[in-house]
Amino acid sequence: MSTERQKIAQAVLQIIPSVMRFLTAELRQTNSPLSPPQLGVLTLLAEDSYNLSELAEQHGVSLPTMSSTVSKMVAAGWVQRKRSSQDRRVVMLALTPVGQTLLEEIGQQFIGKVAEQLTAVPTDKLNELQGGLTLLQTVFTPFTIKNKDC
Repeated sequence: MSTERQKIAQAVLQIIPSVMRFLTAELRQTNSPLSPPQLGVLTLLAEDSYNLSELAEQHGVSLPTMSSTVSKMVAAGWVQRKRSSQDRRVVMLALTPVGQTLLEEIGQQFIGKVAEQLTAVPTDKLNELQGGLTLLQTVFTPFTIKNKDC
């Protein structure tokens, strides 16, 4: 692998935690009812239904930890439990309309805050940034689709 690719990979890996810290701080400052792990669950459920084991695996937490998180989210009305159509023994989790609305509202708040951060960036640099982000999205989109092998 080329040294240039390694430098770019390192830069990508360094910026992701910074962006996540920024978004986590924004989530807390807005007095959102969601914790960062709950936001992660809602984000995954916006893509597709998951069972509890899949969610725990995706988040790298134990089944009891995810069960507790999901139970709170069900009680809040953000997530619902449904029996799988393929196997009635399996319980799938899905967003409720309330959960979808909450996720959209937080997404809009995040967009506003990130846009504020970008006001100091010159227009030509914004175009460069957009091009780079589009390329990153192309490279990493296959990994955002529900894939139990990842």
